Amino acid sequence: MTRCDRGRQRRNGHGFSLLEVLVSIAVLMLGLLGAAGMLLQAMRTTTESGNFTAAVNFSREFSEKVRTNKTVAVSTDAAKNKYLLRRNPGDATPASTGKNCSSIACEPQELAAWDAREWVARIDKALPGAKVAVCFDNAALKADGSYDWECSNAGILVVKIGWTPRDNSRAEQSTIDKGADLAPRIVFPLAPGQSYAGTSPPS
Repeated sequence: MTRCDRGRQRRNGHGFSLLEVLVSIAVLMLGLLGAAGMLLQAMRTTTESGNFTAAVNFSREFSEKVRTNKTVAVSTDAAKNKYLLRRNPGDATPASTGKNCSSIACEPQELAAWDAREWVARIDKALPGAKVAVCFDNAALKADGSYDWECSNAGILVVKIGWTPRDNSRAEQSTIDKGADLAPRIVFPLAPGQSYAGTSPPS
């Protein structure tokens, strides 16, 4: 074998090794991209799960608030029942009563207003684009089985909470693009309690 042949064989061997390295790098990059996508999806799922858990906990907390202030909570008159509210993203926090009912005694109406204000303020901080409705409703589900923001003003007291998820489905993104509201993500029945001081929950 001549010197020229040996040099050509050496160059071919080097070229083949370089090609293997490039292929290996490409395969590694594809694997890393896939792993990054899975990690991002896991983070989004974890965040959404956390939001859902927070919303359920807020609903349970509000249920306890109305249970301890039954005389106000059972009224269907929004002027008398300060627990009845509707909050859209960006709305101003409900007006303060001027009293901190966590440290001083308050009248039932004052306590209801204070409860609602503090509760809504914490939801605004915890859930992105939070929307809340507390109302009497006997038809929270629409015909297609989805939740509805509209309230019949009859039936049981419920809290409806929605927020903007980080990972929208195509249907949700289409709804947002049209400027419409997403449906409530949870609807939680509240229990003001049975007969109390001459009042009872509406049937």
